[in-house]
Amino acid sequence: MIQLADNKHCTGCSACMNVCPHKAISMQPDVEGFLQPVIDDEKCVECHLCEKRCPAINPLRTDGNTPKAYAVINKKDRNVSSSGGAFSLFARMVLNDGGVVVGAAYDDRLRTRHIAISDINDLDKLRGSKYVQSEIGDSYSQVKSYLNDGRKVLFCGTPCQVAGLYKYLNKRYDGQLITLDLVCHGVPSPLVFEKYLEKLKKIDRPKGGNIKGFRFRKLDSWAIIPAVKFSESKWRILEQERNAYMSAFFKGWTYRECCFNCQYANMNRVGTYTIADFWGIGKHGMPFKKNVASGVSLVIDNCGNFKETISTMINDVYVEERPLEEALYENHNLKAPVKREKERDTAISDMIDNDFSLLDFAKKYGLLKKETLKSRMKKHVKNAIYALGLYNVYKSITYRLK
Repeated sequence: MIQLADNKHCTGCSACMNVCPHKAISMQPDVEGFLQPVIDDEKCVECHLCEKRCPAINPLRTDGNTPKAYAVINKKDRNVSSSGGAFSLFARMVLNDGGVVVGAAYDDRLRTRHIAISDINDLDKLRGSKYVQSEIGDSYSQVKSYLNDGRKVLFCGTPCQVAGLYKYLNKRYDGQLITLDLVCHGVPSPLVFEKYLEKLKKIDRPKGGNIKGFRFRKLDSWAIIPAVKFSESKWRILEQERNAYMSAFFKGWTYRECCFNCQYANMNRVGTYTIADFWGIGKHGMPFKKNVASGVSLVIDNCGNFKETISTMINDVYVEERPLEEALYENHNLKAPVKREKERDTAISDMIDNDFSLLDFAKKYGLLKKETLKSRMKKHVKNAIYALGLYNVYKSITYRLK
């Protein structure tokens, strides 16, 4: 009898579905909206290949190289990226070489799915942080097909997705396949995000009008300023109850259960490289002389060949090796998983409850900030700074003062 990982350990990576030669496994949402493997007993021949390739049951082995940390600023893409543009740097390199880039993108309904691109003009689809679990679909098998055709491939995802890809492939394809594992806090379900957008729409467009875009972060700095765009309107910054999704996200109340015992929240990294925001750079010892307002990427070289890999792009990037301890200082998920709080018991069910408004959610979980004359003035000043395009100047000054 097939015994896959249970709901508290399954990451939803979809390696089992992709590897099944009889198409006996499908990924179906559970009551919280997280994709879980479901076995069709009529198709299953109990070959147990799914169990063998499951990274939750059989963890991926890492080679134990001593990692190095680098601060990276992609000069060409920094102003269209949510950090220092490290992902775009790798993506351009692979695309320029005729390769394929696979990463998370929104579809026309703002669902997050992994897609493959081979045209530099499509790179915008993959840029920007997306704080919701992406559906892998058949992207692993697509990667294998591209590799078998002799093309270079860049795959970017959460560590569990990268591990799922390697377990599916059953080999690393060194030199041909580059993987970027993200420093991940945890993943909310697509259903939570879908219901959140529906509730957001009820507040601001009760008589109609579709959401045309959602942005978790500002794309020309590493500022986390969620914003929404409705039909025929400008981007609107989300605050108070309208920002309930991200408020709950940062507290870990809407994560998949496996995120609280994540086997990847440490320095045993599974990707070729690990990428993240370089939070706290220059504040914990060694000064950093570059402007940090527009964001600085952290790249952890897990295989010892980062500078050689990006040699063709060296004129487009600023790279500086930094102490590994500095990289760990404010990237807490490189040291341990997020702690499960009691709010996790009810936050997801409340968010997906159609009769529970965002205001109800914010009130129940204490997410509303008391507005004072000072806070209202500060809000208006910040909005004006944002509208005038001076946010990065403000960010640089405040960062140095902290």
